[in-house]
Amino acid sequence: MSEKHNEASEHDHEFLVSASHAHREAAHHFELAAKHHLLAADADEKDDIETAAHQAYIAYGHALHGKLFAEEAACEQIAADQDDEDHANE
Repeated sequence: MSEKHNEASEHDHEFLVSASHAHREAAHHFELAAKHHLLAADADEKDDIETAAHQAYIAYGHALHGKLFAEEAACEQIAADQDDEDHANE
């Protein structure tokens, strides 16, 4: 991910301007969730329960954010499609 994208990721999802941005944010959070799940798995294999739980918690948070952004992207896309249909019927 680019440096510019990571800076944008720090902003709340309320600042979304387009479906494409929401898709990118969803992908970013799902990528981070996967990274932290792998760290949790590594810690679990080393019987480091505390680190495994911590990494799993972080992964879960990123997965939730990813789902929110994915939903936002879908809603933005549906709204854009409906706008296109409305303008075609004018």
